[in-house]
Amino acid sequence: MNKNLFLVLIASSAIGLTACGDEPLEPRLQYYVEAQEALAADDFPRAQQAMGQLQVHFAGELGAQMATAAGAEDIETMRLAFRPLSDEVVKVLKVPQGYALTYCPMVEGDEKGYWIQKVGEIANPYFGASMLHCGVFEE
Repeated sequence: MNKNLFLVLIASSAIGLTACGDEPLEPRLQYYVEAQEALAADDFPRAQQAMGQLQVHFAGELGAQMATAAGAEDIETMRLAFRPLSDEVVKVLKVPQGYALTYCPMVEGDEKGYWIQKVGEIANPYFGASMLHCGVFEE
């Protein structure tokens, strides 16, 4: 690999560019996706950290809800808090190229559980390893 291309790729990842490299990834979406990925991976400490970062980037009630989610005592409580937060985030953030709106029809309640994730294999934040690939990409 060309040394200059390698350095550009390293610099791009360090400043948070999308996988497609089209535009910088907005910090709110960056931390949201980190939380989604951490919940899907059953990584509670990483999810807490991402939620803590998210609260800094959202004002008002949504920021307060994220602070509450970040302070959850276990991953199941955090997943319950992630659903209404995710529903609101989906409304306020644009889904950039390389990412997709995804939902799980198995989430409890009358509504589907939506989230934004990187395009690729489904990574369900609501169930983690127990139903990691349960979900559908929204058309």
